Amino acid sequence: MSDTPPNLSTGDLSLNTRTSLPDGYAFLLAAYPRPVWAEHPNNGQWCQFWLQRHQMFRDYSAALTDACEQLSDGKIEAAAFHEWFVPRVNFYFGEIDSHHKVEEYHYFPALAQADAKMGCGIELLEGDHRVVHDRLIAAHETIVALDAAIRETPGDIASAAPAARDGIAALGDALGHHLNDEEDIIVPLILDRTEPVLGIG
Repeated sequence: MSDTPPNLSTGDLSLNTRTSLPDGYAFLLAAYPRPVWAEHPNNGQWCQFWLQRHQMFRDYSAALTDACEQLSDGKIEAAAFHEWFVPRVNFYFGEIDSHHKVEEYHYFPALAQADAKMGCGIELLEGDHRVVHDRLIAAHETIVALDAAIRETPGDIASAAPAARDGIAALGDALGHHLNDEEDIIVPLILDRTEPVLGIG
């Protein structure tokens, strides 16, 4: 057996291909299913804030994709779109990157130390971050092209807007899948152990 760890950005466990978490990754989810999370006494301030950030990413993804769709369909003027879109997409991209760095450098190590069974899940989530980053870079390229079209070559908006829509949608799809799996792995551990015990509160 090889000592080389699997590359979780590719293969069956990759965010690009997997349809569900493998058995054993969300090992406490059966004991703490989603319907009990909101009212659970161990759902502390950090967990609530973290879940709110996740919902913010989902909401931004949907809104930005919809805005590009409206531009593609001619339902909004390019200047008005540009004024609304640019600060929001820049915020969205920047917050994704910052969120993942905080998780990788602080929260993931603390969670991995809490239970040996968390190791494979944390490795999976770190692999997800690489996939999300790749899609963010691809989406950013489409946004740069759309920005250039709006500023310099309006005739290119007809092709640049759908490309931007598709780029943001692809990023949102991967990110949304990752967030769902991440929550299923991590939230039950928080409810089981508490934030102070885990060192994340």
